[in-house]
Amino acid sequence: MMNNFVKNKIAVFVAVAVCFAAPFSASAAGQDRYGSTQAEAAYNLGLSKNNFIQSLQNSLAKSSPQETLKLFDTLPAELSEDFDILYLKSALNLSAGNYKEASQICSSLRTANPGNQDALELGIVIATAQGDTKTKSALVNELLKKDPYNSAANITIGDDYFARKNYKQALAYYEKALVNDSNNVDAKFGVGRAAYYLKDDEKAKKTFKSIIEIDPTYAPGYSYLGKIAAANKENKIASSYAEKALELDSENYDYLMDYGMYENTMEHSENAIKAWTKAIKLQPDYFLAYAYRGGLYDAENMLDQACEDYKMVVKLNPDYYFAYEELGVIYLHKEQWTLAREAFEKCYEKQKDNISYPLMITYCYYRENNSFKAREFSDKVLRKMDRSSIEYAMLRVFHDRGGEMPLAQKIAQLGSRQQQGKMYFYLGLLYELYGGVEASREWYAKVLSMNCPMFFEYRLAEWSVQPNDSAK
Repeated sequence: MMNNFVKNKIAVFVAVAVCFAAPFSASAAGQDRYGSTQAEAAYNLGLSKNNFIQSLQNSLAKSSPQETLKLFDTLPAELSEDFDILYLKSALNLSAGNYKEASQICSSLRTANPGNQDALELGIVIATAQGDTKTKSALVNELLKKDPYNSAANITIGDDYFARKNYKQALAYYEKALVNDSNNVDAKFGVGRAAYYLKDDEKAKKTFKSIIEIDPTYAPGYSYLGKIAAANKENKIASSYAEKALELDSENYDYLMDYGMYENTMEHSENAIKAWTKAIKLQPDYFLAYAYRGGLYDAENMLDQACEDYKMVVKLNPDYYFAYEELGVIYLHKEQWTLAREAFEKCYEKQKDNISYPLMITYCYYRENNSFKAREFSDKVLRKMDRSSIEYAMLRVFHDRGGEMPLAQKIAQLGSRQQQGKMYFYLGLLYELYGGVEASREWYAKVLSMNCPMFFEYRLAEWSVQPNDSAK
């Protein structure tokens, strides 16, 4: 977005510079009321300025803002104090992430040109990037005193409300920004985005389509049209919009994530994996694409690949304990008991009230031939539990390795199908621990007959009943 901001400003200043230089043609120079020498000098200065700004635009089209800034080393001395040139230098520094330099230049422009709207608006963008709320607020107020409907000021206030998830207030300020500038794309984007989060899909859709009519190359507009379509289960349309956004901005992480999700929903697994793999290459230190791709690998029973992705998730975001849960399930299936236990221990650290984790940890200790640790661990957990609960009763029989007979009747009386399914699974796991394979499979089959796959144990039951359909 910063680069677009700079490119748009350069385009405006190129147009202005051309208009400025055009009246001073060589033939008209001698007839100018300033005299031919002054007119010719003005013409040459305008031409020099135009050429320099054009060189900035050309460089920015193929190079980075930081590289483009090097052109200022060749700036003619007579342009060193020019407002437009210094404005662009500040904007380019902003885009390059040189916030201190951008701020210093912009501040000098505001001092030399009190009340200048362009300098004030640029100052707001810089202060926002720096997180300087005091300066931002002061500049916004200065603009609003001159014009209560100033687009930049109202968009900034709208953005602040949006960041606080006050979408209704944000919408009001974005719409205010459009009063005197009805085609302002940033304000329209704010309106569309706020409407989307307020679940006013028709307003959002209409707004984003109007943006694309103004600027067919505006990738965020296509992206949000895709989100709206996906929310209405129009995944083919959503995917086509995401694809269009990627045509315009092929290395946008969010667009790749969205496109992968839409393709995955349509069971186009290869396209989804390809999109998320590219996202990973773009941001290898961010966990989300690993989580999505790992989940798809997991669903496709490509368990080794899933494990690698889940391990990256927990490495990059240790608080994302669901990945530990998935690792625990896969390691359990692979009969890698220690790794499974360690994964479920991480889950238990994050969610003490989920009985699944103590049950799995206890089970894994037994599978590691460490009955002492199994009983020691489960005993500590049991001391803190409600003795009248079904969860206590289940962990108790794992601790004692006996006394399971009354459990089936107690489970049948539970009101929650999800709770029933989980407890039937652990009853099966208990029999499996005893060596009663046939009895355990009967309980696993009962879990599957409930058709309620809302807990991770359901998948383990599937693997146990249908072992030929799983991957090791």
